[in-house]
Amino acid sequence: MEELLERYEAYGDEGVYAEARGLYERSLADGGDARALTEFGYLQECHGRLSIRAAVSCYERAIDADPQYDKPHWQLIQAMATLGQAHEAVDRYRQRLAAAPADLRAHRFLTAAYLAARDYTRAAQVIRTGLELAPDDPSLTEQRGDLFDATGHPDDALVCWRRAYDLGPDNLSPRYSTAFLLEREDRLAEAAAEWRFIIGWCEERGYAISADWPRRELQRLEARLAGS
Repeated sequence: MEELLERYEAYGDEGVYAEARGLYERSLADGGDARALTEFGYLQECHGRLSIRAAVSCYERAIDADPQYDKPHWQLIQAMATLGQAHEAVDRYRQRLAAAPADLRAHRFLTAAYLAARDYTRAAQVIRTGLELAPDDPSLTEQRGDLFDATGHPDDALVCWRRAYDLGPDNLSPRYSTAFLLEREDRLAEAAAEWRFIIGWCEERGYAISADWPRRELQRLEARLAGS
């Protein structure tokens, strides 16, 4: 098994991965020692990295195919950060903003890259510049909340996210962020109310699948509240 792991790490052959995974799963069916569990975990880690690299390639091709489509940019930044390449994403979008200083999308993408790289000082600078161009931009307002959250200012984050939702009510992202932050702050009743809002928003639009996970989160929170 160890030889298969080394071969997969070196060459990324999916047939080798499938063979190694089957052997490890059978070996670990009745438990396993620390070495075997670590090797199996590393096999999965290698597989995950290769899958994310493939995702990065898809996002780059999507951007080339339709430069005005925002979603692959957001996904690319997060995928690169997962691979430890957040600074490469920063370089990419810093060049884009330098080429078009009045482009709000470039401000948003570079802010996301800086946040992923945990460069909060530069993220704040880009947000400030972008909001000078468009004070009511919902995306930059939301990202300002993300910055406040990352730097330990929860109340300021909540204010920004509420404003971001008011400016762009078709985007639930700031409401999700609000629910998570409220729970981290142990404001469970408020977090539950936020999940109820999210569920209602989804149900009003017929998004049954999208409502399912928030509903489970609400049930989990209600159980915590009942036990407190």
